[in-house]
Amino acid sequence: MRWQIELFFKELKSTLGFAQCRLRRFEATEGWLELVLVTFLWLEWHRARQLAKSGLTTKQKERWRHQRTHGLCLAVRRHSEQADLEYLARAMQTPGGIRRLRRKLRQAIPAEFRTAG
Repeated sequence: MRWQIELFFKELKSTLGFAQCRLRRFEATEGWLELVLVTFLWLEWHRARQLAKSGLTTKQKERWRHQRTHGLCLAVRRHSEQADLEYLARAMQTPGGIRRLRRKLRQAIPAEFRTAG
């Protein structure tokens, strides 16, 4: 069990950024740790949801079961990027969707960098 605990702390520090904590107040450090732990728990919850899906092959289930924290982070990022691309593809099919995308892009650019027109 000790090795698993060591791996857990290594993943908290290297993958989830706990080692980057440079706070001096105990309360702030405690909040940082809580954020890191909640992130870890959310990733494990996401893993459980993926494993509960029907239709996964044995190979896919094994991959989800044995994935470390870094791999879970990559999988979540990949899933988010795919969802964003699908949203963009749907929005580009209508004039109203194109207008909404342009408006969102304008809003994403800080005011000091916006140009007229």
